Amino acid sequence: MSFIKNKDSKTWIKILTALLILKVLNKQSAYGNQIAEEIKRNTHETIEPNPNFLYPLLREMEEAGYLDGYWEKPNVRGKKFYTITQSGYSYLQTLKEVVHIKFLEIERRQQAISKFLFEE
Repeated sequence: MSFIKNKDSKTWIKILTALLILKVLNKQSAYGNQIAEEIKRNTHETIEPNPNFLYPLLREMEEAGYLDGYWEKPNVRGKKFYTITQSGYSYLQTLKEVVHIKFLEIERRQQAISKFLFEE
């Protein structure tokens, strides 16, 4: 599951969300809603992951081997906790590089537009 080669906007959102998930899980294991709340808190409510997007991505990342998932109570479908795997740590570094490059490009473009609009 490498989204990096595809450049469309949905792919960009997946890349960014995957990085945010891995950043949260790099500190501690967590369940889906907890991950969403940590992302929301750490981005000062700039990013609020939609559960309809977050949970399929968590499953996809688990299937790809970046996360391990386990049920809090295996006999009852309650909270599913996720932990980052060794492969997930490597992917975290890759995604950080990709997102950093993208953010630098966004900044460069934003500065060019701002300069054009507001500097005399």
